[in-house]
Amino acid sequence: MIDWTKTDITKAVIDLQKFYSLILLNKKNASLKTDQYGQLLKEIFVMGNSLVFVVRYNESGEIKRVEMQVSLHKYFEEGYNYSDFQFKHLFQSVSSICITYGINPLFATILNIEAGFNVIPPTKTDTFLNGLYFYKTVPFTEMKNKFRFKVGIEATLSDYVVKCYNKRSQLLNRVQMPTELLRYEVHFNKMRKVNKCGIYCLADLLDHTKIYKLSKLVLSTLEDLVHFEPTAENNQLNTVDKKLMNQWKNPKQISKLMKNNSQKYRRQKRRFKQLSSQIERSALSEIKKAIHVKEKQLLQLDSVTIKQAKFFLTNYKK
Repeated sequence: MIDWTKTDITKAVIDLQKFYSLILLNKKNASLKTDQYGQLLKEIFVMGNSLVFVVRYNESGEIKRVEMQVSLHKYFEEGYNYSDFQFKHLFQSVSSICITYGINPLFATILNIEAGFNVIPPTKTDTFLNGLYFYKTVPFTEMKNKFRFKVGIEATLSDYVVKCYNKRSQLLNRVQMPTELLRYEVHFNKMRKVNKCGIYCLADLLDHTKIYKLSKLVLSTLEDLVHFEPTAENNQLNTVDKKLMNQWKNPKQISKLMKNNSQKYRRQKRRFKQLSSQIERSALSEIKKAIHVKEKQLLQLDSVTIKQAKFFLTNYKK
């Protein structure tokens, strides 16, 4: 469930000199960033399997901050994150990184985190994505991979981003995987909601109860998705409502309408909500069920791993 994280490990590195010497072994995959006067601002060390360390410097050339960016799922799977990532796998990833690089998980402050689920949809992934209009009242916009190909959609709010995309398209058929695979995830760029789950540092990711709360937070966002079945639209809507639906598929048109004619915008918005309650959303309903089933599978109580995690954390003291 947990995937990408960005963590401040400045105070978590047990021996900074030893840590720096270790990541320096991968200097061939490192890059530097300087200011216009040649002053070193940061070093970026790409360690492999999505693990990246960023070392930032102050004006005196001293290390002021060390960040770790990693997909814990990819780290475990050595580069891919399309499989099921269970709590025991999360423990293995976090403990491996902490042991290898000398990081105290109790002092490793999480700055951003992503969590979500991979499921096989009841229909073609792209067909389902084309029917997603909004998250709450926020329009979905295109989500592209590093090659600038559209792979899905996302809705950006102040504290988090809801993402839904075609996992197979993202991987560009480089690996064997199901013909259809949908990824639903939430990227928390601010930690307020995550902190309410009791998650502040890497050590908290080894607490099954806290991960369970985070999973429920992710699942709660499913209830605010606005989705329409293409066949239902064609069969149940009159010409005027079809025109409205087509207009509301385009975020730019909606933004323009909201800016130029707020009264018409509010009127259409009310009608839009009425239509959303009338049209049957079978695909969305099935995907919600699939995600809930997947959550239960990934977060099955694993007494052995829970004991191992507690024992592992006893090696570290605040």
